[in-house]
Amino acid sequence: MIDIHNHMLPAVDDGAKNVDMALSMLQEAVRQGVEHLVLTPHLYEADIIKGTGDWKSKIEAGKRNILALLSEHNLPVKVTVAAEVRYQDMLPIILEELDVLIGDKYLLLEFAFHSVPNNLERIIYDITRKGVIPIIAHPERIKPWQQDPQRLEELINMGCPTQVDIGSFLGTLGPNTEKLANFLFDRDAVHLVGSDSHNLESRPLYSKPGYDWLTERYGIEYADMLLSVNPGKILKGEAVEVYPVDLSPPKSSWKDKLLNIIKS
Repeated sequence: MIDIHNHMLPAVDDGAKNVDMALSMLQEAVRQGVEHLVLTPHLYEADIIKGTGDWKSKIEAGKRNILALLSEHNLPVKVTVAAEVRYQDMLPIILEELDVLIGDKYLLLEFAFHSVPNNLERIIYDITRKGVIPIIAHPERIKPWQQDPQRLEELINMGCPTQVDIGSFLGTLGPNTEKLANFLFDRDAVHLVGSDSHNLESRPLYSKPGYDWLTERYGIEYADMLLSVNPGKILKGEAVEVYPVDLSPPKSSWKDKLLNIIKS
């Protein structure tokens, strides 16, 4: 398995606080059968408002610490360092000055949980013109999309893969998040899943439970696609198949309409 999204890089964001915590998370990843970790620390505008130098230094220090842990403890897992980039006005500078892409092509892009820009299609178009393909990070956790999933539809139809957090469909991140995650699975609108692990307590690694959940409901081939095949393609900078989707709400039957009238 490949974990495409996690926060194990120590002392960078709200994930692993130190090398001891990072070591415990790395060991848990190995125990669950993860063979490659894409380390994706948060990158907010506040991190680089005074320039990108401090961010580069923190990432390099974290990377050195991770590689030392892997060597010292003989852990059989590969690592790639990228970032989970919050959409911001400084995105052009980020793409120009920082090494945040996965496979030199894919950008793990997140949006604020309570709002998304109105001109989102134009934003995505401008990014793709630079030869960069945005991966939409955990769309099931974005409240505007929970209320209206069709607002996400156009981004997928523009070729953006989606990455759903494993905790979302396991039910650990709230009922609305779980509901949208399942809706996206039902509409073939999920292309990757990731642990988004921040620690071993409140936001632990769920790669093996997630793989088992997917296998039980959709089969081993589908589980492999989301946790191995597609992440592997992204690491190589290869194309991931993203088909057009329809995220319109299901039509209510006359029985459902009658029940809604009675409830109201």
